[in-house]
Amino acid sequence: MTKREETLKIAGQVEAMLAALDRLSAFSRLLKPAEVEPLRSLLRCADACADRLVAGKQAQCAADEADELIARHQRCSDALLAAALNGDWGGGAPDLQGLLLNRLLDGRHLFLRACEKQSLVDTPAALHQVMCRDLQSAAVLARPRWGIWLRLIGRDAEPLAPMPGDGVEPAAVDQLKERFVRSEDWTGLARELGCLIHEYGRGSLRRFPAFRLVGRGDKPVLEPIRHFAQFPLGWLEGNRARIQVLEKNTRHLLAGYRAHNALIWGPRGGGKSTLIRALIGQFFDRGLRAIEINLSCYHLLPDLFALVRGRRQCFVGVLDNVSLSRGDNSLHLLSRVLDGGLEACPDNLVFYATSNYKDLVDREGERPQGLGQMQLDDRRPNRVNQGIQAEFYDPQQLQRLDQERALDDRFALKIFLDLPSRQQYHSMVLSYARRAGIDLPEEELLAAFEVWRMRHNHDLVGGRTARDFIVAYLPQYLLGKD
Repeated sequence: MTKREETLKIAGQVEAMLAALDRLSAFSRLLKPAEVEPLRSLLRCADACADRLVAGKQAQCAADEADELIARHQRCSDALLAAALNGDWGGGAPDLQGLLLNRLLDGRHLFLRACEKQSLVDTPAALHQVMCRDLQSAAVLARPRWGIWLRLIGRDAEPLAPMPGDGVEPAAVDQLKERFVRSEDWTGLARELGCLIHEYGRGSLRRFPAFRLVGRGDKPVLEPIRHFAQFPLGWLEGNRARIQVLEKNTRHLLAGYRAHNALIWGPRGGGKSTLIRALIGQFFDRGLRAIEINLSCYHLLPDLFALVRGRRQCFVGVLDNVSLSRGDNSLHLLSRVLDGGLEACPDNLVFYATSNYKDLVDREGERPQGLGQMQLDDRRPNRVNQGIQAEFYDPQQLQRLDQERALDDRFALKIFLDLPSRQQYHSMVLSYARRAGIDLPEEELLAAFEVWRMRHNHDLVGGRTARDFIVAYLPQYLLGKD
């Protein structure tokens, strides 16, 4: 192909891309307004360059417009990089094809939002037709390679650095992406795309195991936790029968049954939070996701139901280290959300709370020191009751306490995780050490552990203490080995 023929081909591609931009439906969600204008500006500049090259004015083009074309290319690339940093990227070097494919598989199109909640055969035909038209336009936008345009006029733009991976995609997602890349007709893949979204869900919920409930303005948002602290379930030692209770409850949730809210309680360092993280990692491939809910975001809980209802995934709302004082405004809100409100909790949502106490509410006042009701009703004054009601007497004190303690009843399962026995935590230290590559003799390693924990005042020995010892000891061991 001659340079003139290549220029004419690129000119045709540019015109087709400009037309495709105008054909995208208003709710395709494939490109944002802040990205459309830089792209349109780049295309128009490239179109002008192609016209000059076709007319034989290569030198003038190179002198007058090459720098402008590269500058516009950079502005458009910056817009795509901004999209990548905002979580719209799934890996690879930023280009328009990669961005469009990731946004298609994020399922922001109305057709795909419908596919997530119902099978493809039940999805309105009109939405399928709109999806096909948008796929046709997306294929036109994704086909060209911008670098060819710049090399044609003898200039090269700075290469864009590859972006790191963003979450974990199922193998089926990567396979469908490859089919889009190889396909000339993206509309023929609309049904496969819809079926994939129906099975695996949309966007970041498909890629990330854990999220944080946050408020942006008045709007609640599930913000991905991009570096999930995963822990293998098989590494947890001790409390096996109790762990199996929570594991069974989680399996019921994933199987579509209504599962119980659970309170995991016990002494510090016993692995309560680690158990939840281990379950999320164990069942991530089956669609289990965690939502971290901090005390400061309890006011967003009533809106959480709408965020997760109808999703393909199942969710565990994680309430870590819960301990509320009497009279805390969050207490009644949390109780109402867990059970007792008019809105039914979604079947794909349960709450797992951790606490050092079996009773989530401070039990102060359970034995009130005020005068008893029968004493105050006594018509005959006595030494205890001279007929004057004490100022601190609350006739509903026990009932009020019972109402506050009702939060505990919202957790049908109360699972106690005890600290390991001496033999169990010795086994834990040894297994953690072997996984870290420490091959000291057993007696020497355990002796070093006992010295370390006493020196640093670790009175309760659990998984956290064993882990912290290995973290502290490993550098010393490796340096001595070298």
